[in-house]
Amino acid sequence: MFDLRLGISISSVASRMSMELMELLARSSIKTFELNATMFCEDYDGALREAFRRILAESGKRVISYHIPFSPVDDVSAVDEATRLHALSRFRALLKEAVFFQAELLVLHPSTEPVDQNRRAEHQAQLRKSMQELEGEIKLAKMRLVLENLPRLCMGNTIPEVQSMLCGMSATCGACLDVNHLMNQYQQLPHLVRQLGQQLYTLHISDYDGIDEKHWLPRQGVIDWKEFVKALADIKYQGPFNYEVKINQDLDLAGRIAEIESNFAWIKTL
Repeated sequence: MFDLRLGISISSVASRMSMELMELLARSSIKTFELNATMFCEDYDGALREAFRRILAESGKRVISYHIPFSPVDDVSAVDEATRLHALSRFRALLKEAVFFQAELLVLHPSTEPVDQNRRAEHQAQLRKSMQELEGEIKLAKMRLVLENLPRLCMGNTIPEVQSMLCGMSATCGACLDVNHLMNQYQQLPHLVRQLGQQLYTLHISDYDGIDEKHWLPRQGVIDWKEFVKALADIKYQGPFNYEVKINQDLDLAGRIAEIESNFAWIKTL
């Protein structure tokens, strides 16, 4: 089987960074991490940030992606121009933190929720306008912007719509495929991977019931993981196999990490 690298959204294990957590991550088999803006929200003096960056350097692991928040004030597709511009200013502030951790990808939701379905075209126009305004800054930071497919009636709720958002953009922009957001399209997952092809830069891995997002561990829901992995091999996918799951909170931190490692070991047998 082609080589998959284990990655996790750290929020799958804990909502806040701690010395205990970063030491466990350093000793784990996890290769790459996705951060979000809340992980260090209580790190007022920056000591935890500095410690995590040092542990990354010592362990050879890396932050591969940074997830931009997706609240209404962070919606760069907002039809209201003042809201859009405010969201861009917040994006730029978080870009500096992503640079600090030497992240390679910035994961962006194409919209917040709910979206006025009568104004989808306006949202898409505003999103593309924001992407075009940010593209140069992201490229200068040696990063790439990835749009995450979303569920329900959000923007980007189909892969063709995500691709339409990327149409005409440079390779600085690509896609994050959240397999848990496909709703009733789960049987099409291998086809959708091949459809994205080289536009697919990263993944959010979890399982679900084929109806709505659940963020279960793989093998607990409806996804055909063997066919999914085969499709990744077919497109020569080079990104991380990044878990974004809800782990049993009754487990301690080490137990939560072990659950993901064990699940990935099963994936590697497919």
